Amino acid sequence: MSQTDKEWTPEYIFKFILIGNSSTGKTSMLQYFINQTSKTKVQQTVGVEFSSKLLEYKDKKIKLQIWDTAGQERFRSIARTYFKNTIGAIIVYDITNQDSFDAIDDWIKDARENGKSDLDVMVVGNKIDLKDQRVISKDHAEREMKNKDALYIETSAVTGENIDKCFQNLIDQICQKITQGRIEKDEYNPQLKNPLSQNLKTKTNEAQSQSQTCNC
Repeated sequence: MSQTDKEWTPEYIFKFILIGNSSTGKTSMLQYFINQTSKTKVQQTVGVEFSSKLLEYKDKKIKLQIWDTAGQERFRSIARTYFKNTIGAIIVYDITNQDSFDAIDDWIKDARENGKSDLDVMVVGNKIDLKDQRVISKDHAEREMKNKDALYIETSAVTGENIDKCFQNLIDQICQKITQGRIEKDEYNPQLKNPLSQNLKTKTNEAQSQSQTCNC
């Protein structure tokens, strides 16, 4: 294992899922988050696509496993199969599209019924760069999401505004629960989750240490 690999051994692995109606900008948001750049044309997701990112958050090294799902109804049942072990759901709607906002209740229900019992939900109002076309006010959306016990933020996948903050806020919520003991950290720590592997590593290190100090 290289020094770089050692430095990036994650303390936590979190599985996130991106859901919401089609054409709300889920894939564009994810690509900006992963690559820190926007694309003028993004191919519509078919089924489910997977991405991952290693990042440092405060004093912790975290690996995000992110599943980007298609929003079309015919892919809905496929998306549900990817909720297993999901700790964070990001539900994206388009602030210029009323139907995408009205569908949020169904997406939240899907997430909470199929994800982990302690799953956190972040609702995202995307496309704030199209403010002249807005049909959902920020105040209204914030009140609605507060009533639904969901985090809320508004973003632009074109300018990148608040994209990183969206993921950071969700990570922060989860880490706070771990710190408070409301979530078992062992479940998200790859070393603690696999004690057999950890014990093997410990025994290997002990054997190497004894070999180095042997006087025979």
